[in-house]
Amino acid sequence: RTIGPPVGFRELAALHRKTGNSLNVQEKRVNMLLWPLALHFGFYQKKRGQERRRPPLIGAFWARCLGEAPLTLGHLYPAVLFKDLMASDVWEFGGMVIDVNYQGKGLVKLLSDTARIFLFSRRPRLLITNPVEPLYEMYKQFGLKTVGNKPIEHPHAFNVKVWLMYGRFDDLSKPYFM
Repeated sequence: RTIGPPVGFRELAALHRKTGNSLNVQEKRVNMLLWPLALHFGFYQKKRGQERRRPPLIGAFWARCLGEAPLTLGHLYPAVLFKDLMASDVWEFGGMVIDVNYQGKGLVKLLSDTARIFLFSRRPRLLITNPVEPLYEMYKQFGLKTVGNKPIEHPHAFNVKVWLMYGRFDDLSKPYFM
């Protein structure tokens, strides 16, 4: 479900901190004024008998059009990737975070399936993303290609290595439309 801005952003920030702490990530202050233009999707743990309380956020991801929110790592990608594309054709997909304390089964599959549904509903011509090392294989299974042959240091977070990955929707959708 989509996370509504004020409460959702606080929940998302808390989940990022919790996930980051488990990966030994140190935060660095970054101007995120353009984040409200991102589309956020969250996964909540609902328990029987607690329907009246807001359930805890246990997983989330965001995606945004670079035309609306140009604050990105896009400058680290080869310029040839963006040739003949409008800014609105390029989507940055990322922020996939999972609460490490959650022991439920199937959450990664749920995140993956929802990400695919989201991408197929939006159909961006080019998708760019930069997963942290532990999530690299999952993104690779989406059919994304890698820029370079090793991860790079994230410019906005200390002690974080990310892969620069991309995919063209036409290539990513071929297995589903054959």
